[in-house]
Amino acid sequence: MGLRRGFSQAMSMAVALGMASAWPQTVSAPDAAFDVASIKPAKPDARGYSIRPFPGRLSAENVTLKLLIADAYHVYDFQISGPKWIDSDRYDLEAKIAGDVPTSRTQLRSMLQRLLADRFGLSVHRESKEMSVYMLEADKGDTKLQPARHPDRPVMFRVFQRRQITAENAPLEHLTETLTWILGRPVLDRTGLEGSFDYKLEWSPDETQLRSQEAPPETDGNVPSLAAALQQQVGLRLVSRKGPVDLIIVEKAERPREN
Repeated sequence: MGLRRGFSQAMSMAVALGMASAWPQTVSAPDAAFDVASIKPAKPDARGYSIRPFPGRLSAENVTLKLLIADAYHVYDFQISGPKWIDSDRYDLEAKIAGDVPTSRTQLRSMLQRLLADRFGLSVHRESKEMSVYMLEADKGDTKLQPARHPDRPVMFRVFQRRQITAENAPLEHLTETLTWILGRPVLDRTGLEGSFDYKLEWSPDETQLRSQEAPPETDGNVPSLAAALQQQVGLRLVSRKGPVDLIIVEKAERPREN
């Protein structure tokens, strides 16, 4: 997932939507496991949080169990249902595997699932529920999105204070993931557009966004709302509808045992 501190760069999380038929209802802990792991209460005065993957290692600071579940199962926190304490108690976590063995992000997530089962007694299942979602659609007429000028270069996608996005050579999934995070509601790509694009979005935060000290609602008449910016600047629109959303239900969770 990369560094996430206070959700300032959380766009890299992917939402799992509309795939209940492909998911087993009961989730078993995988066999892969970290060799050494330390979990301890975070400092009471800690601010923000981070989850950082490294080769053969995962480091997390000031995180809740809900955030760890979201990372382990590659979902957003609003897709997780469980006891209140999983979203309030905070921990620092360090987990490593022995030797110099390269590990993918998928492998680290699998090992984190096992760690949560072992140390938090975590047991979960998945189910699908009809919820309010946004469909991202191409506005009437031609889209204003520009095909990437340098498709051979790495993807660059930056989010600034929940009010600005700068993208170069970026697929639309980066935009839908970020909009999901900003709006607190699943955003599904229904544009039919493929490939990578260069664009810049700038808007004035309003009440449709999740509340945040980073980007409080504004009434700047010179800067459009997010919905208006999407239409005016890139030729896309958000349409509110109902759709299936896959949820993770916590059946059992315990505060972690001593290291």
